[in-house]
Amino acid sequence: MSSEAGVDTAVAGQHAYHSFSVRDLLRRRDFALLWAGQLLSQIGDQCLLVAAITLITDISASPLAILIPAISIALPQVLFGMVGGVVADRWNRKRVMVASDLLRAGLVLLILFVRSTGQLWVLYIAAAGLAVVGSFFYPARNAVIPNLVPGGMLLAANGLIQGSYILALIIGPTLAGVIVEMGGMTSAILFDSATFVVSAGTILLLRIPPLRNGSVLAAGQGSMWADMKTGLAFIRRSRPLRRALYVTAMATLGIGAVVLLAIPHLKTRLGAGGLEYGGAMSVLGLGSVLGGLLVSRLSRRVSTHVVIGGMLVLAGGAVMLFAYAPSYLVVLISVMVLGLCVVVARGALDTITQALAPDEVRGRVQAAVNLIVAGGTALAEGLSAFLGHFLGVQTTFVAAGMVTAAAGLVAVYTLRGGLPSYHR
Repeated sequence: MSSEAGVDTAVAGQHAYHSFSVRDLLRRRDFALLWAGQLLSQIGDQCLLVAAITLITDISASPLAILIPAISIALPQVLFGMVGGVVADRWNRKRVMVASDLLRAGLVLLILFVRSTGQLWVLYIAAAGLAVVGSFFYPARNAVIPNLVPGGMLLAANGLIQGSYILALIIGPTLAGVIVEMGGMTSAILFDSATFVVSAGTILLLRIPPLRNGSVLAAGQGSMWADMKTGLAFIRRSRPLRRALYVTAMATLGIGAVVLLAIPHLKTRLGAGGLEYGGAMSVLGLGSVLGGLLVSRLSRRVSTHVVIGGMLVLAGGAVMLFAYAPSYLVVLISVMVLGLCVVVARGALDTITQALAPDEVRGRVQAAVNLIVAGGTALAEGLSAFLGHFLGVQTTFVAAGMVTAAAGLVAVYTLRGGLPSYHR
C-alpha cells in the first residue's frame, strides 16, 4: 500500500457518521474549554490592537510607525512557521500551548513601557515576539483539535474555531473602546495579558492523548532540519494534501485582497464613513456566526469538496457584489454572505489537512497551512494596494472575487478523491 493510500484509508476510518448539533459539540468538555479560552484570548488581541494603534498614532505622525509593526508581525510567521510545527510534533502539545500563552502574557506587558517615539522599538520587539511565539502555539492548537472531538464533528469544530476569530474581531474593538475610555490604554494591555493567562489555564485542563513516537514520521529522531524535511516530504507525497494546500493558497490570495481596500471603497462608492464600516463589520461577524452554526448541518449532508467549492464560489460572487453594490443594504448582504462562506470553507480546508495527516506529523502540516495563510494574506494585501492604485479599487475587487471563485472550482474538481465525506 502506498503512503498516500494509507492516508486515505486513515481518513475514511476517522469519519464515521455522528448525529449532533453545535450544542452537542460544545458539551464536549475539552473542546468547549479550548474554544472558550481561544475566544477570550482573541478578544484580548483585538483590544491590544486597538490600544497599540491608538498609542502609535498618539506619539508618532509617521506612517512607518504603523507599517513597521505590521512587518514585525508578518515576517516571524514566515521565518519560524515550520520550526513551530516541528516543536508541536516533538514535544507535549499541551505544554507548548501553555508555555506559549504565558510567554505572550509577559510580552504584552512590555508595551506598558512605551511612552515616547524613542521607545517605539519596545513595541516592535513585543509585536515580533508575539508573532514568533504564536507560530509555535497555532500548529500545536490545530493539531490537537482532532484529538478532542470525534471525526464526524471535526468540520463543525473547525468552523466554530474559525468563527470565534471573526466574533472576536467584532467584540474586541468595541470592548477596547470601553476599556480605554474607562481605564486608559494600560487597562487594555493588562486585559490582553490576563486573557493569555486564562487561556493557559483552560488548556491546562485539557485531556490530550500523548503523541505516538513509533512512526518514521515522528519528530525527535533527528535534527530540527531533518524533522522539517520529513514533514515537507510527507506533504509532497500526499497528492490530496498538496491539492488542499493549493486551494488554501488561492482562496487566501482572493479573500485577503478585500481587507485592505474595504474602507476606501465604501467611502468612494457610497460616501460611507466609520459608522457604516463598523456596521458592515458587525454584519460580517453575524454571517460568521451563522457559518459556524450551518457547518454542522452541512457536515452531515454534503461532501467536503463540494462544501469548499460551493462556499468559495459563493464568496467570490459576494466579493464582486460588494464591488458593485448600489446601496448600503447590498453591502451588508454581501459581507454577511462572505463571512458565512469564509468560515465554512476555511473550517473545511483545515479539516482536510488535519484528517489527511497522522497525529505524529500533524503539527508540521498545520504549520505549513499557517505559513501559506500568513504569506498569502501579506502577498494579497501588497498586490491589492498595487492594483488598487493602478487599476482602481473596484477592478481589484472583481479580480479578487474571480480568484476566489476559481479556487472554488479548483476545489470541486481536484479534491474529489480520497477526502473525508460526512454525509454517509
